[in-house]
Amino acid sequence: MLILWILFSIAAALAVWLGFWSLVSLFVRQSRFHRQFISGTLPEAAPDGFYRGTAHIFFDRQTPWLGKSFDPAGGFGFNIFSPAGASILKMLAPFYRLFTVNEGGNTDAFYFETRVEAGLKDQDVNVIKLDYDRSENPLPIRIILDEIVAVGPDAYLGKIHLKVFPGFFTTIGYFSLRK
Repeated sequence: MLILWILFSIAAALAVWLGFWSLVSLFVRQSRFHRQFISGTLPEAAPDGFYRGTAHIFFDRQTPWLGKSFDPAGGFGFNIFSPAGASILKMLAPFYRLFTVNEGGNTDAFYFETRVEAGLKDQDVNVIKLDYDRSENPLPIRIILDEIVAVGPDAYLGKIHLKVFPGFFTTIGYFSLRK
């Protein structure tokens, strides 16, 4: 009987966990950014160099994230954070060794690989995926999968997914990138 109770408790906790994240995805899907994202296109040329970013999470509050830089020849990119943001991240990920201060005094961190595929939640939209599941990234970063589409010349809209359970992603927000 105890084993059944434990199994039931685990199943109930998992159902609540997945239900919560499903509601988050549903709420995010109702935003104006979702409509803009699904009408975006795959860019003719891959993004190259630095793009200033604006996060559309937490009610569009200013964040210490400054944007992303892309190396299309290498098929990778990384995020750029303000010095204050880097200080916080260094406390949260003390064993991450790829924090690099760039010439502007900001910090490059959390590398991702890029590839073109159908959208995770929007299968009819081709996107550039930014996959953080790399061995050098800390676990909380490795569960992130971003997707971007072109919404104008040198302008992209991105979608942020988190893997909250093996094989189950939730969408937590959007971000904009501009050259």
